[in-house]
Amino acid sequence: MNDKRPDLPYEKAAEETAKTIGKGFDLVSRAAPAIGDAYDFLIGDRIKEQRVRNADKMARETKRILDERNLKETAALPEDLATPLLEAAQREPREEILKLYAALAANAMDPNRDDVRPEYVETVRKWQPKDVRVMGFARDRRNTNTPYFGVGDVVKVAPDLRNYAVEVSINNLMELKCLRLQAQQHGYVLTPYGSEIMLAVSDQP
Repeated sequence: MNDKRPDLPYEKAAEETAKTIGKGFDLVSRAAPAIGDAYDFLIGDRIKEQRVRNADKMARETKRILDERNLKETAALPEDLATPLLEAAQREPREEILKLYAALAANAMDPNRDDVRPEYVETVRKWQPKDVRVMGFARDRRNTNTPYFGVGDVVKVAPDLRNYAVEVSINNLMELKCLRLQAQQHGYVLTPYGSEIMLAVSDQP
């Protein structure tokens, strides 16, 4: 009896892409089958294929970031970071979030950087695309003379966002300790944790 698991569509392509960006992503070849096998009775082939494509997109974006930095060598991803990154990326179809995972991976592999913590993966996993926009606004606002902001300030620069949607986003980011309310200033501001995670998810060197 042949117990060898047949290759999933797109899996070989994902593995080849992963191998080009370091040993840390060799886990792709183990994580994708393991996760797929665990859910064989719950999900169909299309979902398994989508997961592999998602991981491949992140791997390609990670490679792009590293290539642009012209690094002589890269560090291997530690398993306590590589494993949650790959598992989160496989379940994430939204490119805004996948790019954040890719930046986390690239910065962790950049020997000139030391600002990526494993818990950042779980925080990003709980972000929505609106949260990414609010965090970007908070980061930019921090570098001005008025680092504190309110819901209305966000809506002024992003009129496509509803007031309540921004408020829900801010509440979520406060729960994640990315933002805090400064009552005396009547506004919100990045926390130290929020500042650090924004550096960690940046694709800039």
